[in-house]
Amino acid sequence: MRSFLISLVCLFLLIGTWSAYTNYSDEKIHEFINAIDEKILVEVEDGNWKQATDNFEELKDSWHDYKKTACFFFSTDKINEADYSIARTEYYIKSKDDSNSSGELSCLKEQLKFLHENESLSLSNLL
Repeated sequence: MRSFLISLVCLFLLIGTWSAYTNYSDEKIHEFINAIDEKILVEVEDGNWKQATDNFEELKDSWHDYKKTACFFFSTDKINEADYSIARTEYYIKSKDDSNSSGELSCLKEQLKFLHENESLSLSNLL
C-alpha cells in the first residue's frame, strides 16, 4: 500500500508540473503570436523599420528566455526550426526587406502554433 501511495503522489506531481507548464506555455506562445500579428507585422508593412526592429528584438529576447525551459518539454528539432526562422526574420528586418520579412514572420507564427499544438495533450497527438 505504501508503494502505491508513493506512486500516486509521484503521478500527481508529474501531472501538476505538466499542467502548470502547459498553461505557461500556452500564454507565452499566444503572447509571441500576438506580438507578431499586432506589432511587428504591422510595423513591417508600414515601413517603420526602427519600431519593427525594436519589437522583434523584444520578441527574440523573450523567446530565448522561454526556450530555456521549453527544451525540456518540446522537441528540440521544432525549437531549432523556430530559432532558424527567428534568425532569418531578424536579418530580413535589418535589411528592410518587407516581402521576405512579412513572409518569414508569417512562417514563424505558424511554426509557433504548430509547436504548441503538436505538444499539447490531444487524442490526435496520442495516436
